[in-house]
Amino acid sequence: LHRQPCRTNLRVLQLIYILIWIIEIVLSQPAEQNPSIDPNHHIPGSSPCYDDMNIPQRCVPDFINAAFNLQVEVTNTCGVNGPVSYCVQTGHSGVRKVCDICDSRVETYAHPPAYLTDFNNANNETWWQSETMNEGMQYPNSINLTLRLGKTFDITYVRLKFVSPRPESFAIFKKTHPDDDWIPWQYYSGSCRSTYGILEKAPILPSNEAVAQCTREFSDISPLTGGNIAFSTLEGRPSSQNFEESETLQEWVTASEIRIMLTRMNTFGDEVFRDAKVLRSYYYAISDFAVGGRCKCNGHASECVKSTGDGEDRLVCRCEHNTMGADCDQCLPFYNDRPWQVGTAKEANECITCNCSHLSNRCYFDQALFERTGSGGHCIDCAGNTQGAHCEECAPFNWRRPGEHYCIPCQCNEIGSLSMQCDDHGQCPCKPGVDGHFCDRCMSGYYGFSISGCKNCLCDKTGSLNNEPVCDSETGSCSCKLNVEGQQCNKCKPGYFDLSLDNQFGCTPCFCYGHSSICTSADGYYGMNVSSNFDSGKEFWSAASLRGPEDIQWAEMDKAIAVSDIDGSPVYFVAPIQFTGDQRASYNQDLWFTLRVQKAQVHPSARHMLFFFSFSKGFLKLDILIVGQEGQELTIPIFAQENPIPSVNEQTYRFRIHANPVFQWSPRLNELDFIGILSNVSALKIRGTYSIEGDVGFLSNVHLGSAGLATSADEPREAHWIESCNCLEGFIGQFCESCAPGYRREIKYGGLFDRCVKCECHGHSTSCAPESGECICEHNTTGDTCERCSRGYYGNALQGTPDDCTKCPCPEDGPCVLHTDGDIICTDCPTGYTGRR
Repeated sequence: LHRQPCRTNLRVLQLIYILIWIIEIVLSQPAEQNPSIDPNHHIPGSSPCYDDMNIPQRCVPDFINAAFNLQVEVTNTCGVNGPVSYCVQTGHSGVRKVCDICDSRVETYAHPPAYLTDFNNANNETWWQSETMNEGMQYPNSINLTLRLGKTFDITYVRLKFVSPRPESFAIFKKTHPDDDWIPWQYYSGSCRSTYGILEKAPILPSNEAVAQCTREFSDISPLTGGNIAFSTLEGRPSSQNFEESETLQEWVTASEIRIMLTRMNTFGDEVFRDAKVLRSYYYAISDFAVGGRCKCNGHASECVKSTGDGEDRLVCRCEHNTMGADCDQCLPFYNDRPWQVGTAKEANECITCNCSHLSNRCYFDQALFERTGSGGHCIDCAGNTQGAHCEECAPFNWRRPGEHYCIPCQCNEIGSLSMQCDDHGQCPCKPGVDGHFCDRCMSGYYGFSISGCKNCLCDKTGSLNNEPVCDSETGSCSCKLNVEGQQCNKCKPGYFDLSLDNQFGCTPCFCYGHSSICTSADGYYGMNVSSNFDSGKEFWSAASLRGPEDIQWAEMDKAIAVSDIDGSPVYFVAPIQFTGDQRASYNQDLWFTLRVQKAQVHPSARHMLFFFSFSKGFLKLDILIVGQEGQELTIPIFAQENPIPSVNEQTYRFRIHANPVFQWSPRLNELDFIGILSNVSALKIRGTYSIEGDVGFLSNVHLGSAGLATSADEPREAHWIESCNCLEGFIGQFCESCAPGYRREIKYGGLFDRCVKCECHGHSTSCAPESGECICEHNTTGDTCERCSRGYYGNALQGTPDDCTKCPCPEDGPCVLHTDGDIICTDCPTGYTGRR
């Protein structure tokens, strides 16, 4: 049952051993020791930190074994206190063990910590070795191997090669900086939970990637020697493929110190017998402690060098890109125009010189200035009577002419100016409503010039007539749009809402089905168009005339539909269902389309009334028709609203759907009646033929402005003209279109425009059907208004109390009546019963 998983694990281990073998070859050569030179030195065109055009680009030091020949601090080493005996583990009982001596004073018998990092010849292996279990070296006594790299590195892996069997449990820790706490990096244990208190191979989540894992891999006692362990810092980290975008992982791989904590040895269990030879065969021995990585220079250096700048020999980056610091983690003085950043594959993020207008050579980085302007270099000690972050401002009471560095007096007028300080164009700060270079006159749109300034009309452009803030020169009253009021034209008149710059009349009337005059703009609605483009057919359009339905054709080449007449009687295009129904959202929106005819001589309705009078009085001015559910019509001639007369050439027609007479819709209705027709449109008709001698009309690209709760537009436009009504008592719904609980239509099924009145249920119900008024009766009553007792009960239900109806004392719950003599008489007696009861 377990054969296949074992094979899979074997393949994984084989791949790991191949990787370790490659690492050994790469790291068998020592890292190049760079000379001690100026770390901030750049020869143009000679550095990997610049391309062939001398443009900065990301650069990194070579990948090396950062541990090579570094001293490792070890808390236990064999032979330090004199020679000790140890035996080589054979793994077989009864086999004579080969034993030897460890003595730190004799080179041939010594196994010091220096042998951990001296690996450069696989055929001449040296190793560090701990004391044996015979000297008490076993859990809970642990050994720490601490490697101090001298500066921060970006670590790719940590690799250990064991001469002894690999530990049953050990851990890897790191410090980003020497003063930091030790951070767990990786645990290896065959007993993760009991030894380290964590689950084995707990998943690494994107929200918490900087967490150490524990694995039982490499925790077996086999092999007895030559076993490798390689820890990859990014393996299994979800964001490793986007490393440059993950600050968490960048910090995770950064280390200046690494500690190996050897926690528990692997044994065969024979140590329990306390045989000295057995105990001497258990110890830790490591031939190589390798750390693969790059000197951390944050993308701003291609090499690290020895420096004695602070009086101590230390490793630092040779910084480029106008950076400095051991890790190139700071900008050079006067290169603080933007915050220091790590160099990436996309952007070198070099430090940029401050812009001080050639008036200073000192600056610092100002985060608030950078967030506000995108330029964070804040200059100090500005010369030439200047000040400001870039020495761009004059000192008080001075200003600078364009192109000049020096400043001159402002000469502000004392009466009209707020102060004597002008701006960098010489403009003095004027009192309210005052204008002029020296603040000596009133601004346009202001009135009442005086020592305190000029008074602003404060007209709201949105509500001002023609969107032009104009006021009366005497009173300051603004000229408002039709549906706007207020001294500053800044609010809608009662019964209106949605003060809009695009609305010719300023505000839209509250409709609310006539049940409220108070409303606001509803949230979540977006502008949209109801459209027919005729790309693939007639799209359910039809045609009609006075004779009835007419034939309609699809002109595929023109992406249009066509109708024809032979005797001069008008034929209309009739829109499909999506143009009908509730079209209130189209009020104050446009209907537009493209139209052409075949005959050059056309006769629009309103200009040839005598001709059309012979057909029907209703066809006067009937070029565009919007028909309500009850047959009401809104009509307009084709040439209204400055539209052209139909011709043989395609022309676009656009009609604003609005009740104001300026838009020429007939009949002239008030806004509520006009919108009432739009609330339930039964038909939209567009006249297609206009000749008295027969004609063909072509219609295309029909659009009706509207609004809806969803949008597919790339740049959605919020539809503030959709109302949300503040309903009176008895009404509910966004548009007050429904009766509230406990209310009904005044007229049964009276419709959305009918008033809502309280339910009449004679005290036996608090609710009724809102449209029919039928009560949901209680207290053993029945009827539309609970006006009588239910079958099997008697009494007067009209009294309005819960006890109006009493159960009949009749067999099988039969019905009864109250006799005039006060007695109860059962009616409809069951078979076999007779008498009053």
